[in-house]
Amino acid sequence: MHLIANEETIDRLVVQGVSLLQAFHANHYNDPRGNESEFLRGSFAGWRSTLHTEYHEGAEEIVDRAVAKSGLSIPRGEDCPTFVRAEHNC
Repeated sequence: MHLIANEETIDRLVVQGVSLLQAFHANHYNDPRGNESEFLRGSFAGWRSTLHTEYHEGAEEIVDRAVAKSGLSIPRGEDCPTFVRAEHNC
């Protein structure tokens, strides 16, 4: 699906996603079960949920761009302390 927003807006959203992924992975590396890691996991989930509210099916295009740009995987939910797109799947 082609996103209906100007490219500057999409680029800013990608940058936000990259920032959230980087912060999560840095904290998760140091303290996988710590409060900050869980807070950042929730922040990423909230960012992604907001994208789905605004862009519906196109939201994953933004998420995919953030993942590609950062080179980092998407944090899984509470049920699994590892990642969605990585070699560490549940």
